[in-house]
Amino acid sequence: MDKLKSMAIILLMGICFSCSYNDLIQQNSDDELTQEQENQNLNQLFSEIESMTSNLSCNDSSEWTFTSYGNKACGGAIGYIAYSTTIDTVLFLKKIEEHRISQQEFNEKWEIVSDCLAPSEPNGVLCEDGKPVLEY
Repeated sequence: MDKLKSMAIILLMGICFSCSYNDLIQQNSDDELTQEQENQNLNQLFSEIESMTSNLSCNDSSEWTFTSYGNKACGGAIGYIAYSTTIDTVLFLKKIEEHRISQQEFNEKWEIVSDCLAPSEPNGVLCEDGKPVLEY
């Protein structure tokens, strides 16, 4: 019985160390990305965000709202994006937050500098020719 317990403990320790080792390998491979590769990943994520709303027709502005996106190096949003409330807004806003955090980490890692001008916050969204337009 003791031999069985010992083998189980050794097996569990092996699994734990294996997971930690795999996490370490993944972390190291993330650290090895170039600035350009990380920037491309950020752009790809933002393209995914935009594609969630870009094909939708804007006929009723009451079904549209907006949110800030991105993260300037000195803090604050880069801009605002309109989105339809008929989409999966939880997923959309989750991707917005993922992009914001990733951009903040990118800025810190690569010591990015930017202007510190805050973009104007829109008052709402209008529909013009079937497209959402931020109203200022």
